[in-house]
Amino acid sequence: MTSTSALHAGLHHALPQMARTFRDPWWIIGSAAMALAGVPGIVPQDIDVLCSRQDALRLRQTWADHVDAAYRPADEARFRSTFARFAHLPMPVEVMGGLELMAEAGWQPVRVNHDMRIDAAGIAVCIPTLEEQRRILRAFGRDKDLAKAARIALPEHPHVA
Repeated sequence: MTSTSALHAGLHHALPQMARTFRDPWWIIGSAAMALAGVPGIVPQDIDVLCSRQDALRLRQTWADHVDAAYRPADEARFRSTFARFAHLPMPVEVMGGLELMAEAGWQPVRVNHDMRIDAAGIAVCIPTLEEQRRILRAFGRDKDLAKAARIALPEHPHVA
């Protein structure tokens, strides 16, 4: 199974349950969002979901038998959230409820300021706009995130003379 087909199969299995479970705004972020937005050459390894802490807890309860309790996210000193990884799907889903990033000013919430709706597996899903994806990846600041941010080509804005 290719990563694109695994992504779509994972979304097909996960999205209906997430749509039923989540009550607050939520977004697919990271490599999966980049792939869904058509950024070429992106190979997602999982589906990252940004949601509220309450929704992350609701999904963890719903999929309690599928939580990958042994998995520990990288860079726990840089990120904190109500986190759960579910590996029972064709592509693992990582849910980050109330994700915060350690910045110069201390812990800062990761927010999506501008998004777009796409159809994935017959369900309307929000992903950050490309410009917003680039901003978030740059804020994360890790080498892998900066490399992903550099892959996002934005349309040029004409200059007025």
